[in-house]
Amino acid sequence: MTAHTPRRHRGWFWTLLTVAILIVYLFPVYWMLSASLQPGANSTDTEWFPSNAALDGYADAFENGGLEGLRVSLVTAFGSVLLTLVVAVPAAYSLSRLRSRAVSLGLVLLLLAQMIPSIVLANSFYAMFNTWGVLNSYVGLILANSTAGIPFAIILLRSFMLRLDTEVIEAATLDGLGPLGALRRIVVPLSRNAIITAGVFTFLFSWGDLLFGLTLVTKTDMYPVTVFIYALANSNLNTWAATMAASLIASLPALVLVLAAQRYVKEGVITGSGR
Repeated sequence: MTAHTPRRHRGWFWTLLTVAILIVYLFPVYWMLSASLQPGANSTDTEWFPSNAALDGYADAFENGGLEGLRVSLVTAFGSVLLTLVVAVPAAYSLSRLRSRAVSLGLVLLLLAQMIPSIVLANSFYAMFNTWGVLNSYVGLILANSTAGIPFAIILLRSFMLRLDTEVIEAATLDGLGPLGALRRIVVPLSRNAIITAGVFTFLFSWGDLLFGLTLVTKTDMYPVTVFIYALANSNLNTWAATMAASLIASLPALVLVLAAQRYVKEGVITGSGR
């Protein structure tokens, strides 16, 4: 009985510590919810508990373009995921099959690409997309946001594909599938968790982007939701409740996606980091 007491105390300690950390991380979400229900409040006098809760902030957020911002962000994020996976899956598979010093050089270049400051890319994209005529368009936003997802997805997927059984792939090739057939019928199904993980992170990269949206978009009807919140916060018509309501609404799609894919993401990260 005595021997189990310290262990039980340690269990309670870690449980309480975990709960405390969870409260700290979730407190901003609660604060957004509370502030969004207080139409007359501002950033300095928001109450801990809304005494006269109202949904005026949500109505203001939707009336000022919240739905359009969500639409633009959803199209851009899913478009970025599609483009990233179309490029990253075959690229990662090719790099996992090759045995050459050029592969190591390519991986280093991919890492360096992720280290380039976003402001440098944004300025370059503006000049380039202006020439192409894709400013204020989904094409421009998708291309820009994919620059964050593609290097990450290639590195993650290659790490996973290195662990695949080469004999299975070679047998499929001998059966007449060919490299593309083996990729589509063997490699992609076996790499499902890693592909979903890469897709989720690419979605989050795109969904949380502000810099590309500010730089590449000048028309209000093409504002992503992050730019919409930024513009709302700096508007003369802004209310704190509307800003917090828009922020809370913008958090929901990413939250739903992460919760829906958490099992695949967990397995994909674990298996992808195993080598």
